[in-house]
Amino acid sequence: MTAPEPDPAGDGLSPGERLLIDRLTAALQDADQITLVIGSGVTATAVPRVQGVLEIADSYAAGRNDDGALERALAQARAELVGARPVDVYRAYRRVFTDWVSGGAFDVIAQQAVLKAYAAPDPMESPLATHGLGQRLDRAVGEGVENDRFSWLLPRGVQALGHLLASIPEAFDHRVLTTNFDPLLEIAIRDAGGRAVSLPLDSAGGFGHAGGSDGAVRVFHLHGFWRPTLHVRGPQLLHDPAHLAENAPLVATTADLIRGDTVCVIGSSDWAGTITAAVARTRPVRVLWTLNDPDAATALSAAARLRENTGVAVECFPGVDSERLLPALAERAGVAVPPRATGLKNRVRHHAWERQLVSQPDSSPPRDVPGLLLQLERRFGWVTQQRGTVQPIRLLWPVRLRPRASVIHMVQAFVAGALARLGVEVRVCIDDVGLRDTEAQTGFRDDLDRWIDHTGHGAVREFVSLSEFLDRGARYPAAGNPEALLRPTDPWSVARMFYGEHNPSLYSLLAAVKAVPNLTSWDELEKNAWPIVQAVLRTDARNLLTPLTLWPYLNSMLLESTTNDVMTLGGRDEAILWAQWRQTFGFGPGHLYNPYIRNLKHDAHMLRWSSQEELTRHLHRTRELPGWDAEGSYIPWLFQNALLLPGYLNHEPVPETDDFPLDSWAAFVAADEDGKPVLDDLAARVTNVFLP
Repeated sequence: MTAPEPDPAGDGLSPGERLLIDRLTAALQDADQITLVIGSGVTATAVPRVQGVLEIADSYAAGRNDDGALERALAQARAELVGARPVDVYRAYRRVFTDWVSGGAFDVIAQQAVLKAYAAPDPMESPLATHGLGQRLDRAVGEGVENDRFSWLLPRGVQALGHLLASIPEAFDHRVLTTNFDPLLEIAIRDAGGRAVSLPLDSAGGFGHAGGSDGAVRVFHLHGFWRPTLHVRGPQLLHDPAHLAENAPLVATTADLIRGDTVCVIGSSDWAGTITAAVARTRPVRVLWTLNDPDAATALSAAARLRENTGVAVECFPGVDSERLLPALAERAGVAVPPRATGLKNRVRHHAWERQLVSQPDSSPPRDVPGLLLQLERRFGWVTQQRGTVQPIRLLWPVRLRPRASVIHMVQAFVAGALARLGVEVRVCIDDVGLRDTEAQTGFRDDLDRWIDHTGHGAVREFVSLSEFLDRGARYPAAGNPEALLRPTDPWSVARMFYGEHNPSLYSLLAAVKAVPNLTSWDELEKNAWPIVQAVLRTDARNLLTPLTLWPYLNSMLLESTTNDVMTLGGRDEAILWAQWRQTFGFGPGHLYNPYIRNLKHDAHMLRWSSQEELTRHLHRTRELPGWDAEGSYIPWLFQNALLLPGYLNHEPVPETDDFPLDSWAAFVAADEDGKPVLDDLAARVTNVFLP
């Protein structure tokens, strides 16, 4: 039988969708309670369905260090099920993972499938920044990701359903049942201004204590939830699909949760049989069941089969797409579904455009700390993250001791000096752990001191040797201070909390100490496999000491006063290090990051030249390369941060070349194209400050 002809109503709905909306609207008008049962079809445009989950499992197996054993076992399972339904293959995959990895191993695959719907605008600031791909998410990380609700992709139908549940929750008895393990329903409800509580059922049909959630919509996850909760902590978050149909307690609880006069099943084929078995155990109810298949004959036969299996009246509606159905139902119910708010985290800043407008000769730096930090962000692309303080009172600038300081250190020193001049207590913590070259340390410190003076004009600063601090701590531990138990000041206690209790993945630890790039997706990892291996092979193991030695010093600073008035200074690639500190010790300091310089690290000689002629050669050779003028590249970075920034901080006149004012990068490029010797002039001016 062919699909039914669309009704010429002009609303874009299929006849099945239109009829179902009439049924649901009548139920709402009659004050019937509706029990919604939501399946994977409703979230399919954001979270992969069964086939997509299997593909993630295959990728996981391909990267597992087991000589291909898991891959071969999965291939064997597929070969035994040629032509079978994807859900049957899913059952087999679950069995293989249990046999070859662990009982809860497939939870990681499900978590990665859910995270397909999550895209943080700044991965470095995401709760996942400190979490390794392939590592099981704990409750704290999962909750953090869910709270970042603006970064979740919500299908149109899910968004409309969230507004329905938030606006008229009493019509649905403040509950919704779902076979999905993703949190999109909860996020949609919260997005609509409502409250939602996640209640996954355990293997015995229990869902824990739901008290204290009056007025909230209870979202019951029948087949498990993507992350641990207070009630279901693991080791197995998702129910074994091979045993769902025979799980009598689970079916009994599902039946008890069906409180409404009408049951509406949307986006579910009920492959596990949980919904059908539960409906069969309830009192007589009316069941409205959606089908994606538009064939009317299929709908009639499905309704007959369901009536036979459940013993209650079942009406099936063909050709239903939740992306059309749920927004239309919300409109019929008088519930507005406005466009999603993007939130502050998704704002778009046009730093380059702003800098061209604000880098003017008559501009001067503010005389207050918050104002200066704001101008650093607007004019020069620095990143400021303040953690609940009006203004930082102390600045911690950790610097690893090197044979020579680089121009990146110089730029950071300019800002440290400017803040010191405004009264901020600046502490330069020299990371010299394991290094005993006192002559190198003296020259390194002298350079930092001189550059701080360039903008600090003699303001007070303090230099601290990290190795001396650790030696003093070993002799005089802060054992008598109870706050030291929460934020210890000795490396062993930090290690116990960080490695033992927090338990980061090895990859996130290596990324935090800048041993490998911080990549947050499978695709990025696969593309950068060889650079990652190279980085691991060439990076000194001493870097692994950084959290265990630097964090005790920060913790000691936080013990000095009752408020977290500290801000750290460093590079943008250190964000993950401080994110891991926050996840280990809680609320902490703010952070100030200098703009990232592309493709160059601290050890590159282009960042620590020995003469003006050498820098001039670097600039001219770089000028010949494609993309030399891209923001963040070597020349624009030097111009913006090593020339314009100190001039701005010292309120100096805008530099000129042949009477051509260089007050913005656009002006610099224009002068270069006009044949002005701007590269030579840049080399001379920057070298004059960089070298003694």
